[in-house]
Amino acid sequence: MARKLHAVGLMKVLASVLLVFAGVAHADDGAINRYFDSLDLNGDGYVSLSEAAGHEVVVTRFDRADRDKDGKLSRKEFANLSKVKVRVAKKKGEEPSAAVGGSAPKKKEKPATGG
Repeated sequence: MARKLHAVGLMKVLASVLLVFAGVAHADDGAINRYFDSLDLNGDGYVSLSEAAGHEVVVTRFDRADRDKDGKLSRKEFANLSKVKVRVAKKKGEEPSAAVGGSAPKKKEKPATGG
């Protein structure tokens, strides 16, 4: 049992490294299929969000990768995970940079001195 858990943990780490550093688009189809099959726990040919739990790379891209919005990733949707852009929430009160359409921060005005 411990050996199986170790193998599953090792596969998760290997798959994450493969997705993050090599990118799914550059990995061979066999590796993508093996990773998909390892996540498809019920063997229905799809990966659900609950099956992807614990795989941060898949979970963070899941909603955007699920093109037909059926709540599961097909093999094709899964293979395109590396092409999915992840949105990052900006910090509260943080203005977007001028490079992306924001404006420069307003300068604080010095209080007028009476005279």
